[in-house]
Amino acid sequence: MKLTRALCFTNSRENSHRLFLLMQAFGGVSVAEFSSRYGPGQRRMVLKQFEQGKIQLLISTDATARGIDVQGVELVINYDAPQYLRTYVHRVGRTARAGKTGQAFTLLLKVQERRFLQMLVEAGVPELVHHEIPSEFLQPLVPRYEMALSQLEKIVKQKMKILEVAASGNRAFSSFSLFLRQGLTVAQGGLELTAILLPLPPECWD
Repeated sequence: MKLTRALCFTNSRENSHRLFLLMQAFGGVSVAEFSSRYGPGQRRMVLKQFEQGKIQLLISTDATARGIDVQGVELVINYDAPQYLRTYVHRVGRTARAGKTGQAFTLLLKVQERRFLQMLVEAGVPELVHHEIPSEFLQPLVPRYEMALSQLEKIVKQKMKILEVAASGNRAFSSFSLFLRQGLTVAQGGLELTAILLPLPPECWD
C-alpha cells in the first residue's frame, strides 16, 4: 500500500486500538497507534518514526494528537466522522500546510452524511462534486479484509478472556465491516476533502 505519512483519526482510544490491530492483520503498510494507551516516551518515539517516514500510517485519537506538529503529512483520514466542526477543522488542518498540497478523506455511514455536509457548508466549502466508486474496484480486497477481520476477532476474544479471568467481567465483542460504495470529493485550495459513504448492512448492528 503506497502511503507516506498518513494520519488517521478515530473518536476513541478503543477504536484506535481495534483499527490498529485490523491494519496490522491486513498488512501491506507500516502502522502505529498513537493514543493514551502508551506513555509520553513511547508516543515521542512513535512520532519521531512517523516524521522520519518509518511509519506510513499513524492512527490517533483527537485528544492525543492535540498540540502535536508533524511536518509533511500528505493524507488525513477520518475513520470516525468528527462530531464537531472544530474537530474536523483541527484534523484536516494537519495536512496541506505551508503552501503544500494534501488530501483529507472522511468515512461516513449513510445516516451521517447530511450532518457532515452541513458541517462542510459551515466551514465555507463552496462546491461539492460527487464521484462514485464502483464496487468491483474493491472486490479484490474482500478476501484479505475478511481474513484480517477474522484475525482481529480472535485477538479481541483472547484479550477479553484475559480480562474475564482478571476481573470476572462479561465478554463483549463487536465486529464491523466496511462497504465502500460511492465517494464525494471536495476541492478547496491545495486541500482535497473527500467523504466516502459507508452503508452498513443491518446484520452488522446486532
